[in-house]
Amino acid sequence: MTNQEIRGAIIGMVLGDAYLSKEGRLSMRHCENQKDYMLFKRNILQKKQKQIIPIYSVIQNGYKGIGFATRRRPIYRILRKKMYKNGVKTISMSILKWLTPLGIAIWFMDDGSTSYKFSNAYSDKNGRKIKAVETTINTYLSKEQNEIIINYFKERWGIKMGLNKSRGKYRIRMGTKEARKFVKIIEPYIVPSMKYKIEKLLI
Repeated sequence: MTNQEIRGAIIGMVLGDAYLSKEGRLSMRHCENQKDYMLFKRNILQKKQKQIIPIYSVIQNGYKGIGFATRRRPIYRILRKKMYKNGVKTISMSILKWLTPLGIAIWFMDDGSTSYKFSNAYSDKNGRKIKAVETTINTYLSKEQNEIIINYFKERWGIKMGLNKSRGKYRIRMGTKEARKFVKIIEPYIVPSMKYKIEKLLI
């Protein structure tokens, strides 16, 4: 894996659930049943340090979870300066341009979801009528921040995305046609335990 690929993967992690500290450490937490996915991400980060990154147990909102934190590394300090403004994670086109398909896949595995919309078009096993599949990246950012993401995917990948308001903020949404373009980019990098996030688009 090249340094460019590793950097792109790290950016995907930080756009998703990971956190970069001021000291230059990258940390994240997941529920116990996502351990395979966490190990997948740890194996990528392991390429940036010789020492084994230990996994520890945590309790989050009353549920058992697991987490890890890397050692301090220059790449994390650099990305912290570029991706956090006044301590807040901030999207910029220059950062998005460093994303790789692997990084986009990680971002989606962290924050993506799919759901059915129903009509009289097709029927699922429960007799309901499936109209389309709605795909979202649950960014929960400002409208302006999300518009930067939308412009990136349109310019770089030719994928048209829109906005969906939720919890007082905005997130990215795609209709079925555009989401299937998106899935073609990320499918080779989706770990088996996270396949459920894209299976509705593979039919």
